[in-house]
Amino acid sequence: MSDDSILKLWQVLNKLSLAILLYDNKNNTYCVNTAAQTLFDLKHCDNLDSTAFNAVTLLSVHNNKHIAIESLFDSKTSANIQLKKQQQSIPLNIALTQLSDSVSMLCLEPLKSDVIELYNFDRVISEISTDLIDIQNDDIDLHINFALKAIGTAFAADRSYLFEFNTDNETITNTHEWVNEGIEPFKQRLQNVPKTELPYFFEVMNATHLFQVNDVLKLPQAANAEKVEFQIQKIQSVLCIGLLFDKELIGFIGCDCVNFKRAWTHIDLIRIKLVGEIIANALKNIDYKKKLQLAQQQLITANQKLSLLGAVDLCSTYINQPTLVATS
Repeated sequence: MSDDSILKLWQVLNKLSLAILLYDNKNNTYCVNTAAQTLFDLKHCDNLDSTAFNAVTLLSVHNNKHIAIESLFDSKTSANIQLKKQQQSIPLNIALTQLSDSVSMLCLEPLKSDVIELYNFDRVISEISTDLIDIQNDDIDLHINFALKAIGTAFAADRSYLFEFNTDNETITNTHEWVNEGIEPFKQRLQNVPKTELPYFFEVMNATHLFQVNDVLKLPQAANAEKVEFQIQKIQSVLCIGLLFDKELIGFIGCDCVNFKRAWTHIDLIRIKLVGEIIANALKNIDYKKKLQLAQQQLITANQKLSLLGAVDLCSTYINQPTLVATS
């Protein structure tokens, strides 16, 4: 594309509401259209050098590191970045096009609110998953609490929690809980709860590994015990997903809405299932490590016993060995 053609194209692009940024690598200069000028709070729009963007804060969505303006014109740059502006973070979708040997064009589009929500949740889930991949015993509580806060916040819920079956498999305990500001916690009350106290809940959970209620007042008569418990906790809507270990139900995570009713969506189900799988895998890893440590300790103890027995046998053999008497 000739310089004249680029000039004519720029005259059109400058009128668009989409933010456009041109970079000429021969002269190391930038041009921004009116929309980009507003987005970046720039005073000028033509023949800018990189110093004009010194006040612009661009961050990677992967590691939150600063991105220089010239890095945006690298084909390896992620399609999504963050713009920090006036104490808010604006996710941007970027698309790079090569107009000529020296001129590149970058389109920057702020993501819509529903896309921003999904983007923020996906980023948090990525962080949770990374944290729980090689979890250690003393880290598990911290990261599970963070995961529960993430899912509770994403759902605008009032309470989120993790329940695990006890070794008898007949009682269940609330091991972790996150509550929103002003919401009463119930973790201490929900320890070693017999499954027989919530028969309808566990009948549904065992059959489908899912308990989804948009309005607890509409629960069937068979769920009277559950309805009473939910009313004690002032729950209006509840969503729980089962945690599986070798196809066996080992517990569940869930969210409650206290201040309002929520019609749970398909996206909500996908999200809570994803968090459930991450937490279940973390619990599996912890269980595996505990069993491995136990096996290693048992092996060490067995080796110590064998060594001791060997030493005792050797000593016994030496003591019982016949004495040779010298003859003259």
